Amino acid sequence: MKKRQQPSSIDVAHHAGVSQSAVSRTFSGRSVSEETRRKVLRAADELGYRPNALLRVITQQSNLIGVVMGEITNPFYPEVLEAFLVALEERGYRVMLKHLNGAKDADAAIEEVLAYKVRGIIVTSSYLGPEIAERCAKSDVPVVLFNRLIHGVDVSAISCDNVDAGRMVANLFMDCGFSRPAFISGSLAASSNLDRKKGFFDRLAERGGREPVVFGDEHSYEVGARAAADLLAQPERPDCIFCASDVLAFGAMDTLRAAGCLVPEHVSIVGFDDIPMAAWGAFNLTTLRQPRRRMVKEAVEILLSRIDGSSAKPVRLVPAELVMRGTLKAMA
Repeated sequence: MKKRQQPSSIDVAHHAGVSQSAVSRTFSGRSVSEETRRKVLRAADELGYRPNALLRVITQQSNLIGVVMGEITNPFYPEVLEAFLVALEERGYRVMLKHLNGAKDADAAIEEVLAYKVRGIIVTSSYLGPEIAERCAKSDVPVVLFNRLIHGVDVSAISCDNVDAGRMVANLFMDCGFSRPAFISGSLAASSNLDRKKGFFDRLAERGGREPVVFGDEHSYEVGARAAADLLAQPERPDCIFCASDVLAFGAMDTLRAAGCLVPEHVSIVGFDDIPMAAWGAFNLTTLRQPRRRMVKEAVEILLSRIDGSSAKPVRLVPAELVMRGTLKAMA
């Protein structure tokens, strides 16, 4: 059976008795008489015609905001994406999501997003390098980095103060009297991970603490589990572990418990992000909360200000909040 052909704007024009340009003006929101608008909409409804929104994006300035996201499997980022969708749609914008699989995709991804004539871009990916960031900074399309800082590049950014958060964890461990720290790391390509590590290591050194043992390489449950197994195999087991994300902490906790290592009796653990699962009874994780709603709100404010013509490219740091739960051994 022959597939039914979708009606075109020409069909609508003939059915309504108007020009094709009148149909185009009606569906693009441009000036057209009320009588013509009614004719076009009635004809479109009778024919089952739907305008091609993608074609309008390509052929004229859109109301699209591109969101480039890398770590979408980390539960922190779906929440962030939802918050961006709500905040931007409330202001009349639509979101085009571009997911990155790795650093090699970042350049092509930015070019692809720009080809859709987006009004602005929000980048949450850890794979955005300084060269691509520099190109974004010079682009006519405003770009805001979310939870990413690239030093030496004049581009807008909103981020948790990850260095200060790492220092906060170091102080917490030292104040509790721990002496054998470990760090389970996320991706070494991510500025957020590097800054958490820097703050943690620097503050431990300032207070005369031991340099931590380090394992891990990305934010996943599996990596956290493997890192904990590696830590258990060390000649001297750690008495406290700072995990660069809650997801890493979950994997570490399950591995430790399976090996008979009690949390927090034998080892204390602090995570990062405060995703909803961190409060579940199975984990009850002490963690650093990223105030993501506030960060999303400020990122949108910066982006829309840039779209409206502001030349300022602010970089804002938002402090993390310590959430005390059950994985930190009480002070003696």
